[in-house]
Amino acid sequence: MDQESRLLFVNKVFSPSSPIKKQDFFSGRRSQLEKVCDVVNEDGQHAIIFGERGVGKTSLANILTELLTNIYPIKITCNKNDDFCSLWLQAFSKIQFSTTVEGFGFKPEAKKKVINLANVLNQKSLYFNNDIINHLNSLNDKFLFIFDEFDNVEDVKIKSDFADLIKAFSDNSTNTTVVIVGIADDVNELIGNHQSLERCMKQIKMPRMSESESEEIIVKGLQKLEISINESTKKQIIGFASGFPHYIHLLCKYGAQEIIENNKQEFNKAYLDIAIRKGIENTNEQLKAAFRMATINNSTSEKWLNILYACAMSPIDKYNCIEKSKIVDYYNRLTMKNVKGDSISYNLKQLCTSERGEVLQKIGKGLNSRYRFTNPMMRAFVKLKINSN
Repeated sequence: MDQESRLLFVNKVFSPSSPIKKQDFFSGRRSQLEKVCDVVNEDGQHAIIFGERGVGKTSLANILTELLTNIYPIKITCNKNDDFCSLWLQAFSKIQFSTTVEGFGFKPEAKKKVINLANVLNQKSLYFNNDIINHLNSLNDKFLFIFDEFDNVEDVKIKSDFADLIKAFSDNSTNTTVVIVGIADDVNELIGNHQSLERCMKQIKMPRMSESESEEIIVKGLQKLEISINESTKKQIIGFASGFPHYIHLLCKYGAQEIIENNKQEFNKAYLDIAIRKGIENTNEQLKAAFRMATINNSTSEKWLNILYACAMSPIDKYNCIEKSKIVDYYNRLTMKNVKGDSISYNLKQLCTSERGEVLQKIGKGLNSRYRFTNPMMRAFVKLKINSN
């Protein structure tokens, strides 16, 4: 490829601003993909994919529509104005099929007529759920309905209607699979506590990416652009990204652009430094504003920076929470001091308030209390911001 073609190709290979849409540019998540495939292949089974913001749930949903064969995939992105009927009308509007209609008169010609399935649904019907099932059962195709960003659905009644319909699908339909996708710590946050779904709805958690999955994004993407990367730079990108594919794509995109523009072939520390600076410039404004609020103080700004950095660098538990003792340990290593937990308790408490950007949440009480970033992507942003100075 020439330089111009490679620069254009960068935006396809590394896509920090939008979810991946093509399987060729998707890496990792084999376990989650296999679980969804198992669900599709089992009659009466459905799935719910949940996890933190920014871990690649929408990209996974996009790839499912391309990866799965012999199935009619329909993906709907939910918004706050949707209700139960509008979501299913949107879904049905994406199903079209043709039928042959006999003509009239002498030697009539048969004509093909395109039918949109949404036109057969009556949203005022008292049996709306049954109508959905009956119409789908009358068709020979196998259907996959993916409802992405389901966390935008806040109405308890809508969630309950979805739960009832999914249970009815499980009992009465063998040609339809429903997959719910959204931001949540657990399934109940997304669709409510419906024990009747335990048997028919597989729970698939999307964790942060492992180091090997992160490495796969870097290596596969750079190979497509004919760029090599040394081991230490690769490990730094993985460390900064903290398991979020967005930051891997962000750093690799700006680094690769700079390398290609300079007619070079290797991604090294110098290009990573450039990528970090450009990446921060193009990061979500809410993250940047929250960081400023958390750290600004004419007299003690360095302390706020060090505490926030200690939070970002401290190990997390399986719930992505941080023990105060771990924060204190890292803070002492960073500052070469020997402070006790009480001396930074005030700062941690303040970082949980709106005055300090509400960058942290306190989870639990007393000795069992933990802290975690309100926006999980702040953890990676803090690492990049501190290392860009």
